[in-house]
Amino acid sequence: MTDEEYLKIGEKLKQRYKMKKSVNILISAVIVLLGTVSVAFIFRFDKEGILTFRWLTVDGTLFTIVCSSAFIAINLIEIFYKTELTAVSVYYIRLSGAVAEGLIMIVVLLSQLPIFEDHMHILRFDMFNMHLLIPLLTISSFIINDAAIGKLKLKDLLKGTRFVTVYAVIIIILIQSGVLKSKEIPYFFLDFANMEWWLILMGFAIIYGIGILLSYCISEMNRKLSWLWLKNIAR
Repeated sequence: MTDEEYLKIGEKLKQRYKMKKSVNILISAVIVLLGTVSVAFIFRFDKEGILTFRWLTVDGTLFTIVCSSAFIAINLIEIFYKTELTAVSVYYIRLSGAVAEGLIMIVVLLSQLPIFEDHMHILRFDMFNMHLLIPLLTISSFIINDAAIGKLKLKDLLKGTRFVTVYAVIIIILIQSGVLKSKEIPYFFLDFANMEWWLILMGFAIIYGIGILLSYCISEMNRKLSWLWLKNIAR
């Protein structure tokens, strides 16, 4: 291969890198806009005050907004200085956000099944954004932008459930301390005083089982698809 061909490949790499980061900036900006408007909408529409933030959907959206805002700034710096700033710790933060959003999406889709009497208003502006559009954009952003770190072991897949775990710990503390009353508990399997222990355990097992499966699927998709930005680079 001649020096000229090497130079052409180098230029293509720079172009692809810039395109990759630019696409993620665009996706992240859309997430921030939709998330901010949706949280403001549900806060005003449902009129629950601070209790609005007891839902994983709302807290997950806020976490995604913060992460997306940070990565817009990071990606801009990466483009300007032509250097990669991401690290393994950042990878897991992004993965945990994508897993939380995936859980939010799956829960709302399951709630639409005929076996459930109460259905979420999935087509309402904020519900559609927070339960479907933002999760899909967040997962897509992770898959196409983040550099793969290899096949994850089980202990690493569990890191993808970190945000859900932090949320669960805080909610359980609020419930057990009496800050959240029985009627204010966001999910039925967290109503420890009025639920059978096996239902509580089953609820947690299902949630974490789905979370670990999502962590595996999303990380594998990232590992297998993120390289597509370099496809045919030598042509």
